[in-house]
Amino acid sequence: MGLLQWCILSPQGPSKLAAILFPVAVRVQSIRIFPTGAQPFSQSPGVVATTEPEAFFLDVFFNASPIHPNNQDARGAKNALVPTRIAYSGGQMEFVVDMGTEYATRLVIIQGEFDQLSMAIYGEIIADTPDIQSYEGRPLPALEPVPLSKAIDPSNSVDSTALAEQLLSLLADSPPLPLIIRLMLCLKPPDEDWEHEDFPYLYSDLDKEDEDFDLESLVQSSSRPIREDVSVQSLLNFASRINGFIGSKTSDEAYYVAKLLSISAAQNSLISRTLLKNLDFPSIFNEDTLDETTLLSLLDAAANIQISQHLAEDQAFIHSLEDIQSNPASEKTTLVAVKRLLSRLHSWEIFEDALSFPSGDFTGSAGFLKDIVSEEYSLGCWLECMINNDYLFAKLSGNPILEAPRAPPLLFEDGHSEIKHPDFISFVRALLGITSVLSVWAWADSIGNNACQERALAVLSLWQGIDGYREILNRCLLLRQPTRRLGWIITERGPPRKSGILAERLLVGLTKDPRAMMHDDLIKTILSLEPPFSSIEAEEMLEIGKLARVARDGLSSAVEELAYSSVRPFSLRRLRVLRVALAVLRREMEEDDGDWRILETFWNEREQGLLPRLVTILVDIADDLNQHFTVQPQPRMNQPLSDLLFRTADDVLHLITHFSQSYPLTSRDLRSLTTSVADLFACSDIATTTFSQDSAAYLAAQKVRGSCRTILCDSTGPDVHAEPGVLSAQIVLRTLLDHACHSSGRDPVYHILQIYNLIDHILPTAPDAVQVAEPSHWVSAVFPKVLYELESFCRLLQPETQFLFIKRLVQLDNGETGVGEWLLIEGMKQFATTLQNLAGNAQADEYRLVLQYQVSASVRFWELLVTSPVISTWAVSILSTNPDLSHSLNECLAAILDHSLSSLPLTHLVRKLAKHATEFSPEVRFTILLLVLRIAQTDPSVVDALDFVSGILHSLPNDAIGPEPLRNEVGPTLAAYADHASLITDNASEAILHILEWLSAQESPKMKTLAGISSEAFSRLCASITHTLPPPHQEKLALLQPQFTPDEDDLLGPATIELPESLSLSLSTVVALFSAQPFVPSTPKGSKTPDILGMVISPPTALLRSPAATGLTKTYANNDFRQLRQVPTARLNTSRLPSTHGEFAYLPCWGCCVGFVDVNDDWIGVVDVGINGRPGL
Repeated sequence: MGLLQWCILSPQGPSKLAAILFPVAVRVQSIRIFPTGAQPFSQSPGVVATTEPEAFFLDVFFNASPIHPNNQDARGAKNALVPTRIAYSGGQMEFVVDMGTEYATRLVIIQGEFDQLSMAIYGEIIADTPDIQSYEGRPLPALEPVPLSKAIDPSNSVDSTALAEQLLSLLADSPPLPLIIRLMLCLKPPDEDWEHEDFPYLYSDLDKEDEDFDLESLVQSSSRPIREDVSVQSLLNFASRINGFIGSKTSDEAYYVAKLLSISAAQNSLISRTLLKNLDFPSIFNEDTLDETTLLSLLDAAANIQISQHLAEDQAFIHSLEDIQSNPASEKTTLVAVKRLLSRLHSWEIFEDALSFPSGDFTGSAGFLKDIVSEEYSLGCWLECMINNDYLFAKLSGNPILEAPRAPPLLFEDGHSEIKHPDFISFVRALLGITSVLSVWAWADSIGNNACQERALAVLSLWQGIDGYREILNRCLLLRQPTRRLGWIITERGPPRKSGILAERLLVGLTKDPRAMMHDDLIKTILSLEPPFSSIEAEEMLEIGKLARVARDGLSSAVEELAYSSVRPFSLRRLRVLRVALAVLRREMEEDDGDWRILETFWNEREQGLLPRLVTILVDIADDLNQHFTVQPQPRMNQPLSDLLFRTADDVLHLITHFSQSYPLTSRDLRSLTTSVADLFACSDIATTTFSQDSAAYLAAQKVRGSCRTILCDSTGPDVHAEPGVLSAQIVLRTLLDHACHSSGRDPVYHILQIYNLIDHILPTAPDAVQVAEPSHWVSAVFPKVLYELESFCRLLQPETQFLFIKRLVQLDNGETGVGEWLLIEGMKQFATTLQNLAGNAQADEYRLVLQYQVSASVRFWELLVTSPVISTWAVSILSTNPDLSHSLNECLAAILDHSLSSLPLTHLVRKLAKHATEFSPEVRFTILLLVLRIAQTDPSVVDALDFVSGILHSLPNDAIGPEPLRNEVGPTLAAYADHASLITDNASEAILHILEWLSAQESPKMKTLAGISSEAFSRLCASITHTLPPPHQEKLALLQPQFTPDEDDLLGPATIELPESLSLSLSTVVALFSAQPFVPSTPKGSKTPDILGMVISPPTALLRSPAATGLTKTYANNDFRQLRQVPTARLNTSRLPSTHGEFAYLPCWGCCVGFVDVNDDWIGVVDVGINGRPGL
C-alpha cells in the first residue's frame, strides 16, 4: 500500500463538491484526514495540513469499474457511483476502504459541510499483471498476537484501579475514586445535589437532631456519603437513635433497618461495623418481618463482606430465612430473594478462599461474581470492599503477576472450561479494572468532561475487541445506567464527536450477544436511535433494529422467525435473528408453564410442532458448516460466520435437549437430529485444530462438541422410546453407524474416527466385576438389532480403532448375547475373502497392493486382539472353541502360508497362537506349526523362535500331520539356522535337537529326508549346536545325525512378500481403482455338433420359424411370449432375452451383485459388479 494522492480540498458550487481524478485506475485502501497544523509526512516538514471546521460529515462517492469486465459488465452503467459516509470528529483519523479485488476507481467525489479538507489517499495502482509462468511456494507469515500494554491490562496488574486513577487525573479537582463509585453506582445523588456549589463533597450529618425525625427520615438523612474521618462517638450516637425508634418490630422497621445496612455497605467500613455491633438484628429480622423489599435491601447490603459475614453467623437470622423457604404460603418472588440472599452469604466465604488457595471453588466464585454484576448497587458495594478493605486488598495483591500475560478466562460464559487459580485471579483483576473505568466514564459523562469521556470510551472500545475482556465488559454494560448513557451520547445532535463514534461501536458490539437483547433498557435504547450516525451503517442499523423488535415483541415474534424458511446459506444477520428468537424462548422457559405456552403458540400460529422445526434448523446449520470444512480448498475461511453457526447450533441443541425430555422426538426427527449432531461433532473437532485456541470460534466449537455428546446421551437412555417398542438408542446407534459412510465432503477417514468417538462416548462403561441384576439395554435390546450395521462399521475402522471398538463391545456385552463373537466370525470371513482375492493373478499391481494392505490391517487387528492384556484370554478361547471361527482361522493361516506373507504383527500373532496351540484343533495346530517354522526361517536370530515347535509336534496326532508340508518347512528352517550358526543360542540348539528326535521317531521314512538343505549345511548345523548342548545331548545328536538324509534339491516356493504397514497411492491410481472396468462383449464359443440330448444351441430355428416372428428381432407385446411357450419347440430358445414390457424389480444381493427379476415371466438374472465397482473375480 502506497500514497496515491495528497491534497487540500475546498468545496465548489452550491452542492459543495470536490473531486479527485487519478490518471490511472487505482484501488483505494484507506483515507487519512489531518487536522489543521498537522505535518502528515516526517520527510516533508514543509507540508502542513489545513482542515476547517474541526468536525463534520463527509459523503464520499467512488466511481467503481470492474478490473476484468465481462459482457454483462459492459452492458451495465459505466459511471456507477458507490457511496459511503465518513464522520470526521477531529484530530488525525484513518478510514479503511474495502473495494475488494474485482473493482478499481479513477474518480473520488467528496461532498460535505467543510471549508478546507487535508487528506491523504493510500492504495495501489492497478496494472496489467503478466501471466504466471511458474509457481514458487512461500511460507505464510507467522502471526503472533500483540499483548496489551500494561497500562491498559488490569488483569495482569497488581493495582487494577491504576488506569481509572489515570483517567481521573484528566479532570481538574477530581474527587477520589471511592467517592465516585459511591455516587455513580450506589447512592445516586438527587438533581439538587448536582447543582450545589460544594458537590460532590456533600456529606451526611449524623449529629443533626430534629424533633420531627422518625426512623424513615433518620435513615434518609444518611443517604449521602459519610465523611471518612467521622468520629466513633457520632456513629454510636446515630446507632443509639436508630435503636430508640425500633420498638414494635414491624415489617416497616425491618425494611428501614435493612435500607440503612445497604447504605452503610457502600460507605466506610467503620460505619457498617459500628451499626452491626449496636443493632439487635435477631429482634428486628424474623420470618414475620422479612418481606420481598426488605430481603432485596439485605441482598444489596450482603455485597459488603463485613455485613455478609455478620448475617451468615447470625443463626437466628439464617433460621428465619430457612423458615420462609419451607413455608408453602411464601410468594415466589420472596422465595427467589431468599435463595439469592442465602447464596450470597455463603458465596463470600467461597470467594475469599478462592483468592488465596489454588484448590478453591472457582466455579462457585464465578457464579458469585456473576450475581454481583447483575445489579449496580451490589456491584458498587463489592467494588468499594475490594478497594478499601485491607483484608481483601492484601489477599488479591498477594498473588504474583504471570510472566506470560494472558487474557482473562470466560467465567461469565456457560460451560466454561476448567479454571486454574492464576486464571481466576486474572479474571477478578480484570473485573476490578473494568468496573472502575466504567465508574470514571459515568462521572465524566455526568459532569460533561469530553476529554476524559472520550479516553474512557476508547479504552472500553478496545476491551470489547479482546476475548475475556469483552465478556466482562458486555455484562457490565447491560446495567441500566451504562446502557442509557450510551443511548444519550449517540442521540446528541451536532457535529460528529469521538465519544459518539465510540459509543456507537460499543452499542453495536453489545447487540451481538443474544442474551443482551433480553434487557429492556437495551431494547428501548436501540429503538430510540435515529440517524444520522457516525459509525453505524444503514444495514447495521436495520439489523440491530430487527433484533430489538424481535426481543420486544416476545414469543409471537420469536415463533414467526423460527418458522420462517431461511435463504441458504445462512447470513450473519439471519443467524443473529435466530439466536435472539431462541433467547426469547429460553427466557419464556423460565416462567411458570413456559414450555407449554411455547408449544401452544407455535402450534396455534404456525400449525406445526416446535421440535421438528428446531431439528430442521439444526440440519441446515450442519449442512452450512460442512461446506466450511470440506477437503476441497475454500477461497477463504469465514471465521466469524463459522463462529456464529456453531453458537446458533449450540442454542438449538440446548432447546431440543430441554423439550425432548418431555416430548420425545419421532423416529424421523431423531434420525435427522443424529445425523446433524454427527456432522456438527466432526466439524467442531476440525475447527479446534484449525482456529486459534484464543479465538471465539474455537471456544464456540468446543462448546458445541460438549452439547453434541450431551444430547445423544440424553436421547439413548433406557427409558427413551421413539416409537412403541423401539428404543431411541437403537435408532441413534443405527443412524450413526450408517452415517459413517457419508462425510458430506469432509475427510472420510477423519469423519469415521469422529463417528467412532461419538459412539464410544454414548455407550456406557463396562459392568463391574460384581454381576448386575440385568444387562444394559444396549446389550439386550439394541445390539442384536444392529448387528449388520456394526459389522459394516467395523470394516471401516483402522486396526487400532477396530480393536478398541470390539473390546468395548465385548466388555459391555459381558457374554450376554455374544455380539463380539459374531463380529469376529464376520471379520474372519472378510479376512478369508481378501486372501482369496489376493490369490488371483489378473489384478493390477495397484489393486494387489491394496489387497496386501487389507491383509496387513487384518493381521494387525488380530495381533492386537490376541495380545491384549484385557481380552486376550477371551479372544483365544473364542478362536479355539468356536467351530466356524476356528475353521476360518485355519483357512486364513493356510492362505498366508501359501502366499508366503510376512510382517512383524504376523510374527507376534503366530507366536501368541503357538503359545496356546494345544487349545486348538489338530488341523489348526498343524497350520500354526508350519507358520512358526516359516517365520523362524526369515529371522533365525530371534531368541525364542523355535520354543513352541517341540510342544506342538508332540501334541499332534499322526493323522493331522502332513508329511510333505512339514518336510518343506523343517528343511529350510534348519538350512536358515545353518547359515547363521554363530547366532544359535542354547534354547535354539535344544529346540533343533527335539525336532530331530521327533522326526527320527516317526514311522514314515520321508520324515528322515530333510528337504531344502545340503549335506554340508546339515553337518555344519550339527557341529554348531554340538558346542552349545550339554554332553548327554551331544551323544543323542551324534546318534541322530546319521539317521537323516539331506535332499539337496532346492525348494522352489513363492518369494516372501512383506506386507505394507501403510498405503500411499497417487490420486490417479485411486480414481482408476474406483472406476468400473469397461465390459467388452464377445461371442461365446460354440460347437456345430449337437449335444447328445439334441439341444440346438444356435440358431434357435423354432423361434425363426414361428408364425409370430416378423424378423430377426422381436418385441413382445403384452403376453405374446406366453403363447410361444405353448409351442413344444419353443423350449429350444435357451438364450431368449427377457421381455422389455414386463414388470421388473431390483433385488439387492449380499456382497457385490445386483439382481433383476421379470415378474411376468419369472426370469431372474444376476450381474456381478465386483468389489468397489470392479468386475467380479
